[in-house]
Amino acid sequence: MPRGKWLSGSWTLLLTAVLVIRLSTLKPQWVEASYSQKIYPFISKIQRTLTGWLPFSIGDLIYLLAGIWLIMELTKWVKDARNKQISWSRSRPLISNYIQIAICIYLIFNVLWGINYNRIGIARQLGLELKDSSEAELNNLSKLLIQKTNQFRPLETAPGFERSAAAAAVAYARVSDKYSFIHFAPQSLKPSLFGALGNYLGYSGYYNPFSGEGQANTKVPGFLIPFVACHEMAHQAGYAKESEANFVGFLAARESQDSAMLYSTYLNLFLYANSELRRSDSSAAAQNYELLLPAVRQDISRYRAFLLEYDSPLGTMVDALYSSYLKLNEQPAGQRSYNQVVIWLMAYYRKEGKL
Repeated sequence: MPRGKWLSGSWTLLLTAVLVIRLSTLKPQWVEASYSQKIYPFISKIQRTLTGWLPFSIGDLIYLLAGIWLIMELTKWVKDARNKQISWSRSRPLISNYIQIAICIYLIFNVLWGINYNRIGIARQLGLELKDSSEAELNNLSKLLIQKTNQFRPLETAPGFERSAAAAAVAYARVSDKYSFIHFAPQSLKPSLFGALGNYLGYSGYYNPFSGEGQANTKVPGFLIPFVACHEMAHQAGYAKESEANFVGFLAARESQDSAMLYSTYLNLFLYANSELRRSDSSAAAQNYELLLPAVRQDISRYRAFLLEYDSPLGTMVDALYSSYLKLNEQPAGQRSYNQVVIWLMAYYRKEGKL
């Protein structure tokens, strides 16, 4: 086949595939019933069966190799530019190849996991009514979370990755007995190979859709790790939006009997809720902070010092890029999408009368 016809055919195939993906996401009922409940569990089971048994993260190695390739390609472009060897006739096929690679990555990402961004989600599954909270409701929620945080603050707040992962696995086994739609297997949570770098980039964990693995940054303060584990496992269960992953992580964690897991969860949720309250009533938020045990306030102070230590222009840039990514994937609040777990918590509290 002549090269021109092959290129034309490949572009047609790729763009048709993109169109099919986009059209499918316009039907959340189909996404929920067919993709999220049937296709994705099958795909993710194969992924984690292939990668889960390995003691290291295949997904991190994929990202490392991709980063090396990008640096090599960029270096080559810079070298050619300095030697004045760049011309449109020479660059056009390369640019075309890069665009096709980007489209292929987009398609693979969506087929393996990304379509979950468009599912109906757990609000429908639990019969929750999501609506904005009043200032009084938000303040009351913060106080409830303070009680839980103080109650579960253990003597040892740095349980480490292994204990956190094990506690999260038990928690998900228990919550799946209660809500069968949260079940997923096999599990695969691993420490990130880029923990120190992750501190500068500003992430505590992430899900790799290309390998099905969840990664936890083990270099963050130890009391954060248990909830990070539950959050990333929620992504593995097919809940892509960050607010939903936080909420599903909460549903799982509250079934745990591990004090470090419960403390990590309620402390994280308090920080989200009080942060939202601070936007409308900074005085009430400050008063809530004083209701925390001194040991809890010390943990928060250590966390703030950690954030300041690793604050950098690189982290700010990554935050902006990630916020744009979230907005492109049905989360218009960007980075504040994490905080929107407060809406889910209020809906759950209104229905169940407890947290």
